[in-house]
Amino acid sequence: MKVLVLTRIFPNRVEPTFGPYNLKQLAALRDNGHEVHVVCPVPWFPGAGLFSGKTRAANLSAVPRRDSFEALDVRHPRFLHVPRLLGAHAPLYAASVAPTVASLRGKAEVILSPFAYPDGVASILLGEALGVPVVIKLHGGDMNVGAKLPGPGRWIRWAFPKAARIVAVSDPLADAAVRFGAPQSRVDVVQDGVDDRVFRVRDAAEVRAKLGVDPSRRPLVFVGRLEKRKGVFELLEAFERLAPRHPDVDLVLVGDGDDTARCRERAERLGARVRLTGNLGMHEVADWLAASTFLTLPSYAEGTPNVVIEALASGRPVVASRVGGIPDMVLGPRMGELHAPEDVASLEAALEAALARSFDAHEIVRLTGRGTWHDSARRLAESLTAAIEERRP
Repeated sequence: MKVLVLTRIFPNRVEPTFGPYNLKQLAALRDNGHEVHVVCPVPWFPGAGLFSGKTRAANLSAVPRRDSFEALDVRHPRFLHVPRLLGAHAPLYAASVAPTVASLRGKAEVILSPFAYPDGVASILLGEALGVPVVIKLHGGDMNVGAKLPGPGRWIRWAFPKAARIVAVSDPLADAAVRFGAPQSRVDVVQDGVDDRVFRVRDAAEVRAKLGVDPSRRPLVFVGRLEKRKGVFELLEAFERLAPRHPDVDLVLVGDGDDTARCRERAERLGARVRLTGNLGMHEVADWLAASTFLTLPSYAEGTPNVVIEALASGRPVVASRVGGIPDMVLGPRMGELHAPEDVASLEAALEAALARSFDAHEIVRLTGRGTWHDSARRLAESLTAAIEERRP
């Protein structure tokens, strides 16, 4: 099967840790015998390169036009990005990348587009021009946030009935797709996988020593974008409240984002009790998860966050907000605690409850029941094949 992937959610040389789950799944799809070509557009505006360090689009101007990740061929065309015109993003995106997609005519039996808007909508426009079916994959933020905005929401309602298949990473996202017009019969749930060679049960004290952390300390670890919508300010406030009661507990924030400077300023009030690591590679993230007492993810909205999958595969409990697909992953107190989003008191109580309980790492892994990326890719291939076969006369 020949698959053309059109998505912005994929690593590049400037942001090598962006969208690692798509890289893993697509590499596994290739390893399972399918031909995969990736078109990963980057936002652009006239003179973008002159503003390096000031905007994401300016920083991404350094991304090469063609590249390779894990032996996957990746093209990086530029698309005209006008931030405030959300409703125009999809047609501008489609028009900008059309020449690149047209150059791959004959190398695509199906277009796979992870993320509903603008990627999925643009793929429907391009798929109709190429005469190939389109499969849109939903991750969470596209439906939990983007689809609720007027312009993107209207486009998504237009696109979903036209998609050959919709692939959702969780049941709540599948339900959301149906509410936005996708026929139930064309919606598949394909769980993301996990690299169990990297994310596995390890001795926490040994990994803490490797990271230069006193093995007697109990680090609570957050992994994600340092942005308000990820609940980082509620987390810092909740930690500040409980820290005096737990002198052996620290907080580690792994990641970067628009609010890094504000997080760092807030963390300074707690001195060495809070550590910001910046962005880290997959193996370093795996170390911090293995070293953690538990993962905490107090987001306002999520789909099925891969970091939760990875923490559970590492045998670590999770304290997270009760949003998106998280309640389908953290199934009870043997796996962690859930709390109300945007609620400091609820988060503090959940952290306190998890700190008071002991957890069995191997039981957490058993309860998770998560397959590998090759398992996930095989299931994805079934959906892609169905899209192709249903299109044939």
